[in-house]
Amino acid sequence: MRIDKNIHFLLEKLLNSYRENKILYLNSADSQYKPSFNRFFNHQAIIRNNMFFSISNILSEIGVEAEDVILKRPDIKQFMSTKIEREKEDLFYKNLKKDTEIKEILLKLVKIDNKKNRIEVYKKHLNKISESIKANKSYSVEVNEKMFLNT
Repeated sequence: MRIDKNIHFLLEKLLNSYRENKILYLNSADSQYKPSFNRFFNHQAIIRNNMFFSISNILSEIGVEAEDVILKRPDIKQFMSTKIEREKEDLFYKNLKKDTEIKEILLKLVKIDNKKNRIEVYKKHLNKISESIKANKSYSVEVNEKMFLNT
């Protein structure tokens, strides 16, 4: 099946972004001691994993294997960051930035793709990402307020 080069490029970019985002959420969960934050991060990682597989299926439908698309180089910053470094940053804000990037990719795909079934997938993903963005903003404010009160 032929597909527009821009759509193909954005789908590949989205697949890799979901993979990176899942790893980021898992690393964030590992550094959390508050159970509600830990559950949130783990739940978001599961959602990103599901989104990854739905985009992987779309790529398979157009004749592209996910293994050929996934960036093979590990992100050393993601795998080698220490607990001390992680605790210094607002993990909710970090995840929020990545979710915002993903949202932009999805919005572009909704605009340029003309296949109804794919557009429905993008819109479902947009809804989930938008919910995550709201939650990350809310948690980020909560964390920053507590940090401010503790200083």
